[in-house]
Amino acid sequence: MVSKRRLGASLLFLGLAFVGAFHAFLAVAFDTGLATVGGGVAVASLLCLVAVNVPALLD
Repeated sequence: MVSKRRLGASLLFLGLAFVGAFHAFLAVAFDTGLATVGGGVAVASLLCLVAVNVPALLD
């Protein structure tokens, strides 16, 4: 069973990944040069999302 803490962390990191991807998309669309920041945030939050949910798979 999924705990409330794991669900909350998963939703937080999923939202952060969406924001990072959206930021990277807009940075490319408006040519601001900050696409790497958005991409880095998206990748980091997806890695954290995996790290939070891997222990649930091993139970």
